[in-house]
Amino acid sequence: MQLTEGPVRQSFSKVWIPMISGVLAVKAIGVSDAYFVGQLGEAKLAAISYTFPVVMTLISLAIGLSAGASSVLSRAIGADASAEKQAEIVTGAAGMAVLVSIAMSVLGFLFIGPVLSLMGAEGDILKDATWFMQIWFGGVIFLVLPVATNGMLRATGDGVSPAILMSGTAILNIAINPVFIFGLGPIPELGMQGAAVATITARAVATVGAFYLLWRKNLLALSTASLVHGLRRWQEVARIGLPASLSTSVNPIALSIATAAVSTLGSAEVAAFGLVTKIQSFAVVPLLALSAASAPFVGQNSGAGNTGRSRDSLWFCARVSLVWALVLAVAFYFGGRWLVSFFTESARTQEIAALYLAIVPASYAGYGLIVSLTAAMNGLGRSVSGLMIGAGRAIGLLAPGAWIGVLTGGFLGLAIATFLANTVSGVIAALIVMRHSLKDIDQKSAYQPDCYDSE
Repeated sequence: MQLTEGPVRQSFSKVWIPMISGVLAVKAIGVSDAYFVGQLGEAKLAAISYTFPVVMTLISLAIGLSAGASSVLSRAIGADASAEKQAEIVTGAAGMAVLVSIAMSVLGFLFIGPVLSLMGAEGDILKDATWFMQIWFGGVIFLVLPVATNGMLRATGDGVSPAILMSGTAILNIAINPVFIFGLGPIPELGMQGAAVATITARAVATVGAFYLLWRKNLLALSTASLVHGLRRWQEVARIGLPASLSTSVNPIALSIATAAVSTLGSAEVAAFGLVTKIQSFAVVPLLALSAASAPFVGQNSGAGNTGRSRDSLWFCARVSLVWALVLAVAFYFGGRWLVSFFTESARTQEIAALYLAIVPASYAGYGLIVSLTAAMNGLGRSVSGLMIGAGRAIGLLAPGAWIGVLTGGFLGLAIATFLANTVSGVIAALIVMRHSLKDIDQKSAYQPDCYDSE
């Protein structure tokens, strides 16, 4: 599907709107894991909590590979590269995903135990967490391949197929979670390790589905020559993918720093911050979907030289983010206390969580534009710029602001600091969109046939 033609809003929405359900479905998997594993006891829940940073690192690497491959592919599509060359890019990226997965598996099996020990896990908790991650590393290829292929499907302008694939994977994962965790019929009870088995099983099915969709779009080349030519693009994919991986990691890092600051206030504040963080992660799903659509849209249009459409799409993201932020601000201002009461009975926790929700949501307008601009830079092939923009908000503003806010104003100071970090970064993002022509970036990043194209 060409994203270089037709009204910007309509073309962009063909990718954005379906991705809302896809992103929401993926987030539901984490909730399902926590719910079912939580029923096994506090120790098991603690063990799986130790695995989250490792899993996030793996996902960040997979997203980086996806960002690199989809950027190369979307710009090639925009520049009217031949179907054969597009298939070479996809086939080569799939080959890279396999090689990266093998490396992850080997390194994971060798070092996961010591890494978890350094994080503080010990005894039975260390044993459970290690076993859980060994299952993950054994099937990590089914994590990397679906993420990479999903990005390449979006690069073609198809938002529906990836969203269906993501939603279907989440539904299957959630459905079989209790089967593997608690056992059913001939399937033995696997405990918390069953959550890992369920995830790998669902993603294996997703991998088959993704390759089928790519084959239907004639984006898979079965010849060895095509695979070799595609693999030779690894430097271009890595140049975009590595900074994109780091960009995905900066928000969890900033969140960890903010959590450390909140921990100095007391248990009620820590509980409230954990609660609003979970609520926030679902509230911003439409904004995350904007970023998922920005990369392929800007990538295709930069490849075609349509810099005006790229800029218009970012202004569209800004308007959507502003409207959604205002809706959430009103809803949480009046209904925040009622919402958090479903998750905790502590009056103190309810009070401070509601305070945060009354202040911060209006600033999601800035957050939405920041994540869209970061993704757009990946689409342009300028992921280092995207990393600097994202890190500027998370590490430059949010992380130090959280400590300053907590030290000067407690939990209220944290909320104000978060509001300011999102708002200031949003204003900076708007200035970048407004003042930069994007023309030079497009010209430097546009797909260029290389020496292999002549063979």
